[in-house]
Amino acid sequence: MCYQFQNADMLIWLKNQVRVLEAWREDLASRTHLDLEMVRRLEHHYQWMTKEIMDLERLEEQRASRTNAPFLRAI
Repeated sequence: MCYQFQNADMLIWLKNQVRVLEAWREDLASRTHLDLEMVRRLEHHYQWMTKEIMDLERLEEQRASRTNAPFLRAI
């Protein structure tokens, strides 16, 4: 399912979630006892979310370029 964004607020929120995941990764890496399954799941989620953000940014760029494209008018 794909939603169109009205503004950049959703992308900013998603990027903040990625930062939370990055902090969580660092916390897990600093622990003496690593839960490898948790690390694997967290990394999978981080990779997925990062890809989704990149895809959404690409869609926003395409939408913006279409909006700013010059229009030809028949006279």
